[in-house]
Amino acid sequence: MISKLSAWKYVKNNKKTVGVLATALALSFVAMYVMYVLLITTSESFGVIMFETPKKISYLDISVESLGVNRDDYTDESEFFAEYEKKRDELIEYLKNIDGIDDAFYTQILSSTYRAVMGEYGFEIPLMEPEQIESFLKHMDASLVSGKMPSKPGEVLIDKTIMKNAGLKIGDWYQEKWFGNTFRIVGTIKSKYLISTGVPNGYSNNGQGIVVYNNEKTSDMVKILKDYGIKLGDEDRVLDKKEYKKDYKESITDTIDLVNNTIFIIVMSFLTILVIVAYISFMRNRVKEYCLYASIGYGRSAIYGMIIKEMGIIFAIGSAAGVILSLITAFVIYKTVMEPMGLVSQVVYPDHILKIISTYVFVMGILQIPVLVNMLKIRTIDAIED
Repeated sequence: MISKLSAWKYVKNNKKTVGVLATALALSFVAMYVMYVLLITTSESFGVIMFETPKKISYLDISVESLGVNRDDYTDESEFFAEYEKKRDELIEYLKNIDGIDDAFYTQILSSTYRAVMGEYGFEIPLMEPEQIESFLKHMDASLVSGKMPSKPGEVLIDKTIMKNAGLKIGDWYQEKWFGNTFRIVGTIKSKYLISTGVPNGYSNNGQGIVVYNNEKTSDMVKILKDYGIKLGDEDRVLDKKEYKKDYKESITDTIDLVNNTIFIIVMSFLTILVIVAYISFMRNRVKEYCLYASIGYGRSAIYGMIIKEMGIIFAIGSAAGVILSLITAFVIYKTVMEPMGLVSQVVYPDHILKIISTYVFVMGILQIPVLVNMLKIRTIDAIED
């Protein structure tokens, strides 16, 4: 009785060929995984601003028309503004009396940016009087970790993650490119909501609006405004949980998913073509070897089984090396790029690892075509001579 064909013998005796195929698989794995990590970091980092922060605070910029004030009804500009302020204050009082809203007030609001690997996203910084800052920090579950509390016009507290992201330190001017020497950083705060605040300094800002200290149950400001009787128009701006969620899908996840999927398809297509070409050449060079096996009594099923086992070993080595190299590369990127930039990132994404491995199994399935074609070419030595 002849012994079973061993797949390991070929692997051990042909380290160069096996190494080239396994390396191609490993490097493709790293390319797909690392690109995913770089891109997903963007959505995860922005997700803090767009999902967590709106659970605690919302911003409203309601036009005079939506508040029911018609400029044409007033010949005196001061009367018009007085009516507008009256309507605005009535809305603020309505909001403050809602169970689940701790406070609401009209103030100056800065717009700033949080940079990620792919693009940047804007966030709001409410400015307020020094005596209001303590209650703001309390509502946002934030604490002062270095520096001092703002007490003068233009002094600001910046979240420590935002400070990393912008490459700033205490004493620097915040967003100097936009605001000049207007807002000086006097302290850093820590909060999972990535919030910042400070004291106004004239009108060097991006506008004014109503700041609402809500909770998760009262985070749907559009519904609250609708209940109040306000029909929002094109000039109105509401930044609440629902609006951020909508913007997150349209501006962030849809774009990143498209880029990620495109890169994944391109790399996998290239890899599939490369592996198929390599395997066709690889098996053509071994046709005589397969014929020899057939001549000494091995059936096609035994030869086919040996080929599949060899393929499985090569793919297993490539995948294992790819996982290890991917995790090492992702960790290095996290420590050298993500962490210094103050970005939210992980090293291990099990779902994506499984996705790549599943795709490799699919590639192995495609390789059955050239394998089966080559199986038809196997002849015994007698048959070849005939």
